[in-house]
Amino acid sequence: MSISPTATTSSDRPTELTVRDTTSGLRVASGGIVYRFLATGSETNERYSLFEATLRPGEGAPFHVHSREEEAFFVLSGAVMFYTEHDRIPAPTGTFLNASVGDVRGFRNETGEPARMLILVAPSGLEGMFLEDGTVLEGPDAIAPEGGTECPLVAGKYGIEVMPYPLPDASH
Repeated sequence: MSISPTATTSSDRPTELTVRDTTSGLRVASGGIVYRFLATGSETNERYSLFEATLRPGEGAPFHVHSREEEAFFVLSGAVMFYTEHDRIPAPTGTFLNASVGDVRGFRNETGEPARMLILVAPSGLEGMFLEDGTVLEGPDAIAPEGGTECPLVAGKYGIEVMPYPLPDASH
């Protein structure tokens, strides 16, 4: 549910705000990850999109590279392992990472507990990929289908190239 109260700016023009409480925001399962849309391009003048991502143990994204958007991550709870082509980066709760256009990256929840993170992409548009590829979940308690570390099948259409090599084994 989006609540859009009217606020007043310094120029006395009404401004529409987007407000989400802890149970609102469209939830979409794609590639094993549940994304809760907190802000979409249509709400940010197409400047950015913000998602809350929930990863069950073993779930994540394969090595891939974005050609269009900056992608920032903030781990809210749990821990996520991020990978570049050369580095393994542990990201416990409170860790922030930014991946620029052209940076190869991948990530996976390698713990036995769920992990949650915020993902900001700028400019907006990736919400279309998740909607096209994923499953809309009805209600905050809907169970997502099991996933893994797949990238959405339509990733190329959105300027994302999936690398032809897997993430390293979790034990390394």
